[in-house]
Amino acid sequence: LLSVAEFLKVKRSTDDDPDDNAADAAANLEQLALSRDEERVASKVRFDLDLPSAAEDDVVLGDGIPLPEWDYRKGLLREDHVRLQELAASPRDPRAAPVPLPQHLRRTARHLHRQFAALQPGRRWLKGQVDGSELDLDAVVRAATDRAIGHHPSDQLYLSLEKRERDLACLALADLSLSTDAWISSEARVIDVIRDSLLLFGEALSATGDRFALCGFSSVKRSNVRFHRLKDFSQRFDDAARGRIMAIKPGYYTRLGAAIRHATSVLEKQTAARRILLILSDGKPNDLDLYDGRYGIEDTRVAVIEARSRGIVPFCVTIDREGASYLPHLFGPGGYAVIREPDELPARLPMFYAQLTR
Repeated sequence: LLSVAEFLKVKRSTDDDPDDNAADAAANLEQLALSRDEERVASKVRFDLDLPSAAEDDVVLGDGIPLPEWDYRKGLLREDHVRLQELAASPRDPRAAPVPLPQHLRRTARHLHRQFAALQPGRRWLKGQVDGSELDLDAVVRAATDRAIGHHPSDQLYLSLEKRERDLACLALADLSLSTDAWISSEARVIDVIRDSLLLFGEALSATGDRFALCGFSSVKRSNVRFHRLKDFSQRFDDAARGRIMAIKPGYYTRLGAAIRHATSVLEKQTAARRILLILSDGKPNDLDLYDGRYGIEDTRVAVIEARSRGIVPFCVTIDREGASYLPHLFGPGGYAVIREPDELPARLPMFYAQLTR
């Protein structure tokens, strides 16, 4: 009876009297319980345990970027409604230091490197050209024969060496929200699979010579969308880039529309014939504010439509088994792929890129 009574609002004569032994009593308790009361307080203190301290956070790049957001309830695009902050891995993090490819990925990386090396730009000889670096012997023989029998010979007597180009640019955008901290097996979490996927993706595309960038994102409401620059288009995929990928940490939420809009603006600056936005996700768009539910879905859908209208090809790869219930609305029937076994993502992600760039 006494243990239950402690949680009831019972009037006691000693309630308002200070207890000199309260600290000692609390120290001896195994658990402390809190209950609500109806008394008004003069002030409140709010702690946001989601955000790290400035000393432990990643390096902030710039002053932040205002972005719009679609409000489906009002049917309008709310200008400068979101603020996105670009970040880079902190040099204080030992994983951000240059590191080689992890041992457990090296065999798969060699296999992908050989496969993707075949996609490198090649050269071929064009026959029957008016001008070229060498004579086309077959054309010369035909011209001599035509001349001998009185016909007018062709002047297309040369071989020309043509260099084939792959005019592509790809940005891989990974979801780094707190849901990626979930375990998919006794040995790995979702964030571990995403790290391995980005590492192998970088190894594969390095073999093709295609331009690519690697980024990640998370969010804490509309005023703090976090966009991590892991490898820019102008940077090499080297041990330093691998270190930045190894330094990524799960946290916060998934404001996908803002991340897609900023990734689109980054891709737009690349002068390539084809520009691909490859999105890695493990669930629906969500955030602490109104972005959860249909609001986030509709904003993401509009962001995808905007990207396509600007010449970008968005494609989403997800390990969310329920993805087929909402991804067709976001990306269309051919704009996404659901991977049932998350541990298959690292090896399959480069294959999706190969299919998109045929």
